[in-house]
Amino acid sequence: MNDISTIESMRECAIRRAIGPTILLGSGTYFDFEDPENSDITIEDVAYGLAFEGRNSGQSYSRILRKRVFYSVAEHCVRMSVAVPEHLALQALMHEAGEAVCGDMNAPLKSLNPSFREVEKRCEAAILKKFGITITDPVEIKRADLRMLATERRDLLPWMGERWGIDDHEVSPYDFEIIPWTQDVAAEAFLARYAFLTGRV
Repeated sequence: MNDISTIESMRECAIRRAIGPTILLGSGTYFDFEDPENSDITIEDVAYGLAFEGRNSGQSYSRILRKRVFYSVAEHCVRMSVAVPEHLALQALMHEAGEAVCGDMNAPLKSLNPSFREVEKRCEAAILKKFGITITDPVEIKRADLRMLATERRDLLPWMGERWGIDDHEVSPYDFEIIPWTQDVAAEAFLARYAFLTGRV
């Protein structure tokens, strides 16, 4: 390949990364939704992406504080990682990794968008693989996620006791109460928990 061909090839690659189905991450790298397996992403990208992503479509209302609040996906993950058995803690911390790049589409809307679910699952799998994480017990992780939702419904939504789909699973809320952290606190807590669980303290 001659110099002109090399330059053209590099230019085409740069254009694709800038205007293709990609996003620019806080670390300065591009994440490609058509090629997540070969996209660079750092643990900081994951932590801050999740910390600035609101659970409940931003519709959280604190029963304890009696006001609207911001509650992040990162905090959800940190709290869940502490609640599960130790051997599942890292898996619980990273179980929403795909949302760091895909956002947190709420479950009712996601059920109407199977193609989005496919993209999110592929991105999640690619990110988990990059960090060497395998979900070894998806049933237990799902159960813990449902218990987190029950806890969040109790503490962070103006819930009046209506029956939800999660009630079919007979899960109970966790004992702790949630008073949400700020985005920066959630991101730092996520990074600290990751460092602790991976021995990178």
